[in-house]
Amino acid sequence: MRNLLLFFLLFSMPIFGQVVQYGRVVVSDDRGTPLSGVSLVVPSEHDCQPTMSDGNGRFRLCFAKHHVGDVVEGIEVKKPGYEVVNVHVVRNWTLTNADTLDIFMADISMVRTARMRYYGLSGLYSNSGYEGIDGQLFEVESPVYSFNISRYNKGIVPSDVDLDIPMTDVVNDKTFAVIIANEDYQKEQDVPFAIHDGEVFKEYCMTLWGIPEENIHLVTNATLNDMRYEVDWLEATIEAYNGEARGIFYYSGHGIPDEMSRSAFLLPVDGYGSNMESSFGLDALYAQLGLADSELMMYFFDACFSGATREGNMLAESRGVAINSTNGKLCGNALAFSAALGYETANAYKEKSHGLFTYYLLKILKESAGEVTAGELADYLNENVARMSVFEGFKAQHPSAEGVMNEWRNIKLK
Repeated sequence: MRNLLLFFLLFSMPIFGQVVQYGRVVVSDDRGTPLSGVSLVVPSEHDCQPTMSDGNGRFRLCFAKHHVGDVVEGIEVKKPGYEVVNVHVVRNWTLTNADTLDIFMADISMVRTARMRYYGLSGLYSNSGYEGIDGQLFEVESPVYSFNISRYNKGIVPSDVDLDIPMTDVVNDKTFAVIIANEDYQKEQDVPFAIHDGEVFKEYCMTLWGIPEENIHLVTNATLNDMRYEVDWLEATIEAYNGEARGIFYYSGHGIPDEMSRSAFLLPVDGYGSNMESSFGLDALYAQLGLADSELMMYFFDACFSGATREGNMLAESRGVAINSTNGKLCGNALAFSAALGYETANAYKEKSHGLFTYYLLKILKESAGEVTAGELADYLNENVARMSVFEGFKAQHPSAEGVMNEWRNIKLK
């Protein structure tokens, strides 16, 4: 009888009045497995019709007297012994007729342990008594920082550059950013911490540089078409501002060379090193974005372009082996900062859960509150990355920087 009533509500109410039906609400554990025995409570002011569950944590919600685009606040998710760990998705979400709202929960004792370890690492509480979780930091909401769900079960522990990011009062609404974070490759070796690199760089774009979130496109595990779409979007957006906009392109992932021309390419997650047509050329990237009339275009590459062995193998803890590649040709008002020279490896800094280049990029931005020139950034990266690559026993790594404009080293990044 209840199912019949719900069927009537779902299909007859559009006749009598405005109804917004949320496609699905999926409640899962920290590993993505649907949870049973979950209840959802939506505040009465939202006029939400009774929810239906299939017993596996999948719900369907139907709202009356609402429109697509209205915001729902205060939904409550309950399951004995569990706690929601991506609270932000249920505190403030937008009604739609198509999307799926993913809610993740974890065992409450694990969440408490992870929260205390996180606070300890951030200097708010003592670490004593919280060393027994083997570096696994489950993502929890905190007043200091909110960890993204993609970091579950990947051993990501917050480092000093992830915490207490300086905040600006300036709103840079004419700056636009594309952030590509390619970690989980379909054909090649994965790139450790690439997604974490991209997510924290986005936090810096918003918090330290004051770029509105809607101006930032973060794409994790981007395919070739994903990358083409984002570059097209950035070019078109900047062109619309007639020389008054700034652009940022950040990439963390594999880079490869064309063995014949030694040209450098960015490798999408669906690409493979033996076929350049499956990759995005650095020259093509520079040429396309260089056509946009930007005030300034900044590129950051935490990738090397030394590529792979002929067998296509990639080193597990680094991002390539030595085939000397050439830098692309910058166009327009552009600055480019790359993690390594053409024949070198861009190392992963396991202790900090970042690429070595990204860690020191974020470190100087944090220490200077973004008040740094391109030349100061270039010198800092070259000195510290090169020194740490030797100190930690990594493969040698020397970042590079270049600019098209005269006196590019004096340009302020903020």
